[in-house]
Amino acid sequence: MQICMMDYGNLSADGKTAYLKCYGIGTFEVLTGVDFYINNPDCADHENAAIPPGTYWVTDRPAGSLYNRVRAEAIDAWHGYRNHHSEWFALFSDKTKRDGIMVNGLNRTGFRLHPLNSDGSGESWGCITLRRTSDFQHLRRLLLQRGTFPVPGGNGLKAYARIDVRGTPDYSLCDKETEERKEAEKRRMQQALKKRAGNAE
Repeated sequence: MQICMMDYGNLSADGKTAYLKCYGIGTFEVLTGVDFYINNPDCADHENAAIPPGTYWVTDRPAGSLYNRVRAEAIDAWHGYRNHHSEWFALFSDKTKRDGIMVNGLNRTGFRLHPLNSDGSGESWGCITLRRTSDFQHLRRLLLQRGTFPVPGGNGLKAYARIDVRGTPDYSLCDKETEERKEAEKRRMQQALKKRAGNAE
C-alpha cells in the first residue's frame, strides 16, 4: 500500500505551500484551498477552503455526467492544457467512502488530487494540488504502475494510495486568521508599490 502524508504543521514560511510526502517516492510541493483559505485547516468548514484533516483514499476520478465530461475536455482543449481533467484522481474520505464529507455542518465535496495548469495558473478548490506538472505526472505514472488495492471496509472501493492529512483545526479562529492574512497581503502590496515608485524616480 502506497502511503502519503500532508501535515498542516509543516508549511513554507509564507504559508502558501504545503508538502505531500509519499514514502518511497518523494516529497512534492502542494497547496489546498483558494485565496486567503490556502493551507489553513481552521477554515476547512468553508466552501473551497483547505481540505479537512483526515484519511483519504486516492481513487479513479468519477467520470461524471456526459455534459461535465464534454465541458472538461473543451476547457482543456481551449487552453491547451497538457494536464487533462481525465488524468486527475479523486480523494475519498475514509469516513464516508466518497469524495466528500460533512465539516462543521457544511457538505464539502469534489476532493481531487491534481496539478495546477501546465502554464502555472489555476486554483485548488479544496483539493490537494501539486504545484508542478512534472511532479504530478511522475506521481501519477508510479501510482498507475503499482495498481490498486481494496480499501478496508470500502465495499469494493479500490485505491492507488492512502493520504493522511494531519492537523488539528479550530474553526472558531478562521475569520480572525483570514482578516490577518488579508491585512498582511495588503501591506505587502503597499510595500511593493512604494518600492516600484522609488525605483521609477
